[in-house]
Amino acid sequence: MNINNKNSIFFLVLVILSTTSCSKSFITQNPNGSISANLAITDEASAQAALNGVYQELTVPSLYGRDLIVIGDLLADNTFVETRNSGRYLPEFNYTITNSDGVFGEIWNAAYTAIMRANRLIDADVTGIDQIKSQAYALRALLYLKLLNIYSRPYTDAPSGYGVPLILHYDPSLLPTRDSISKVYNQIISDLTTAFNTAPDYTNSVTLSKYSIEGLLAKTYLYMGDYANAKTHAEDVIKNSGFKLTNGNTYLDFWHNPAVQTDKVEVMFEVDENSVNNNSSDDLGAMFYNGYSDIYATKEIDSLYSETDIRKKLLIDSSTKSGASAYIVDKYINAGSSDKDNPKVIRLSEVYLIAAEASFGENSVSDAQTYLNDLATVRDPSITRYTSTGSQLLIDIVNERRKELAFEGDRIYDLNRLKLEMNRGSLSSGSIPGPLSVPYSDYRRIAPIPLAEIQANQNIADQQNPEYDK
Repeated sequence: MNINNKNSIFFLVLVILSTTSCSKSFITQNPNGSISANLAITDEASAQAALNGVYQELTVPSLYGRDLIVIGDLLADNTFVETRNSGRYLPEFNYTITNSDGVFGEIWNAAYTAIMRANRLIDADVTGIDQIKSQAYALRALLYLKLLNIYSRPYTDAPSGYGVPLILHYDPSLLPTRDSISKVYNQIISDLTTAFNTAPDYTNSVTLSKYSIEGLLAKTYLYMGDYANAKTHAEDVIKNSGFKLTNGNTYLDFWHNPAVQTDKVEVMFEVDENSVNNNSSDDLGAMFYNGYSDIYATKEIDSLYSETDIRKKLLIDSSTKSGASAYIVDKYINAGSSDKDNPKVIRLSEVYLIAAEASFGENSVSDAQTYLNDLATVRDPSITRYTSTGSQLLIDIVNERRKELAFEGDRIYDLNRLKLEMNRGSLSSGSIPGPLSVPYSDYRRIAPIPLAEIQANQNIADQQNPEYDK
């Protein structure tokens, strides 16, 4: 979708809520093409269809279908774009982003499209659909968390600073301003708490359930620097959810299997890119393998893994299309199949890392070491258990987080919330040009509010992120 003046929140409010949701189950469209939320969602069946539409929106290339996953690592130090490329993600990798950037414009548009669909379901005056609404609340919270990650400074930096427009209800006259970072985070916590209290039990990996929602709640608290609450919720997931880590014998199979999971092993929530709803050649996996093959892992990320670390086997020592030495990312191998890889949103391994970092933040060194070792020794059975303390323990936790969650889209936001320099070390001989380091203070560490939104909404026109309005 091209970015133009119609791709504003104002336009989305007018359009998204007055049309039917796209899903495997369809709501019959009103002949006039415009129906209110109350008319569209009248019972459990139509509510479920509307929820399917929110889930389906997560699959588009601008969200978890590709861009959210790619840019989180490409803006950081885990991946690079090779010289013989298809033209995607060049400004993002080389930090020449402008307020008309297509990737960030499309992410904004798609995220608010999904939020409007969630709002439509949340506001529906239908009884007996609490578990369906629970998932809509959680999805809205997830999307706002990603929007804050991308377009705002971290909560720990400037809680009163500009967040993103917080839109919770349909209003055809709405021209929203940016709400404060703290206000949006408080809404995320409220939505996830509401969702958790009425969540369905686990049935499969592509449906949000009680403990996947609690995992997202723990992650949100971690991003806020609220270590006590992050630890409380992470520990509850670890101790009571019934989820288990995949072990060395099944780790590769876990990543190479595109099927929906029902066994409570590792993945708590993932986005379903199946044989019906998928992005064809624009699939996430095609960026790495069996497709465009534009993006490769850096030698620095490969060097972090020991030879006995099972995660190292997901990096193939090979070469780029143009023949330069490089490591192919093997986490997403099903781009050439009709059933694509399901992008992971929250895994149990991340919850262990949240518990470790939150414990460190709470000065519980023993707990931090325990949770870190519980994960690290499963991934690398020959590892010497971590016994570090002080600043070195935090470094070890952050490095394990980098190794575990590489190519899943969170690396730059971890660097941002920890106020760390982005340091690529060096570039591969097969990489396009790009900066080797970008300090935390650099304005380019957060994305611009899309120019289309600025032009369409006079109330946000003077709220652009610094430097992008020049």
